Amino acid sequence: MRLLHTADWHLGRIFYGQYLTDDQAHVLENQFFTILKDEKIDGILLAGDIFDRAVPPIEAVELWDSIITRLAMDYKVPLFVVSGNHDGAERLEVGRSMLSQSGIHIWGSPHHALQPFEFEGPDGKVAICPMPFSEPRRIGDALGLSSATSSLEMAQYIENVGDVESKAKAKSKRSKSKKASIDVVEDSLFANVDMADAKYVEIETFDTFEQDLDRNNEATLNLHNYDQMYQAWSDHLYKQVPKGMRSIAISHAFVMGGEVGGSERTLSVGGSEQVNPQVFKDFHYTALGHLHGPQRMGADYIRYSGSPLKYSFDEHTQKKSFTIIDMDTKGNVEISTIPVEAKRDVVILEGYFEDLLNNKELQAKHKDDYVQARLLDTMPIMDGMAKLRQVYHRCMTIDLVGRVAAPMADMGDAVFKELNERELFNQFAETVWKEPLTEREQHYINSVWDRILKED
Repeated sequence: MRLLHTADWHLGRIFYGQYLTDDQAHVLENQFFTILKDEKIDGILLAGDIFDRAVPPIEAVELWDSIITRLAMDYKVPLFVVSGNHDGAERLEVGRSMLSQSGIHIWGSPHHALQPFEFEGPDGKVAICPMPFSEPRRIGDALGLSSATSSLEMAQYIENVGDVESKAKAKSKRSKSKKASIDVVEDSLFANVDMADAKYVEIETFDTFEQDLDRNNEATLNLHNYDQMYQAWSDHLYKQVPKGMRSIAISHAFVMGGEVGGSERTLSVGGSEQVNPQVFKDFHYTALGHLHGPQRMGADYIRYSGSPLKYSFDEHTQKKSFTIIDMDTKGNVEISTIPVEAKRDVVILEGYFEDLLNNKELQAKHKDDYVQARLLDTMPIMDGMAKLRQVYHRCMTIDLVGRVAAPMADMGDAVFKELNERELFNQFAETVWKEPLTEREQHYINSVWDRILKED
């Protein structure tokens, strides 16, 4: 079975005042569908943030409508979608029952994501386990948990989601030290292991929850804790996967240890939104969304695909791609990527103003790219943005790194205190024009000053 993993499309994104719909359409309406055909993709995993905001612009909605229509009518490739923190979950789910009949499966609310979807692939069934982004309390409500749930009841709940063999192993291991349990987690998730090795890793959910309780010293279940709620949700879904069936989780979450790109919206305050990668350890593959850089999270089968486009200058070094998953009948996966061919790049050009303005080779290469100019000049530059946009048509911002690095004179220094208004203006003019005022210019400025004083 061959699957395509993508996420964080952010349709309707505005980049420094400019809509990116044209750039997004270039990738999605061309390269995306070419990959589906050429790579013989059996299913698509779209892990959230389809739109950039809950109420997207009409152009973004029309692009989304065009894509899912082509998938359902022309390509007939099943699409499995979970909502992200940028999406309006309820709006995204409009028509979900009807769309599912055409192979477009959408999960926005955790109340609709409480059981796996059994997808019949070319080589057998695979259980798709959806985990759209949601706040912990909503997840708890969907699972039937409440703030009154005691820690003992919660521990019993999590213990019961495992099979009999797992519970027997858990009981035999309770007498062992907590350090041993932690070592097992680290050795299994963050070592460079393949799927075959991972299946023999013994990480007990009950022990992990017990450690969480000890660490937090809580008397009741914390319905504001993302890690606890996503763990309970994951276990709830996995226990419903038929024995021997392959399983894939699709989740939009901030997994611990992930590299942040700079344009991701914070999910909560203080880092409490982070989820341990072990939450997804039981699934044969986990398709993650939220972080915009492609990356593995402890193991090759737990991955972020990253966004198809660069959405901030902090992401200018990221290599955007689509992720291809080849899964055999036992659930072992091989991962490959296909680079995104963007219409325009996002680049940072650093140098002196005149050099950037007159570098023909640089202009030819980046004239239509989204450019941030990092200027090394220490002197003020008049109308710099307008001049740069004549040769770099999408110069979006100027960063005056040279002036920031240069030592700044203290305006309280005696040298400034001793200057009158005319002298301060003359000094400013000399700094801007890089030469003193001519005799004629000085005469004109003096006449202006005299007129101002007379009017006062």
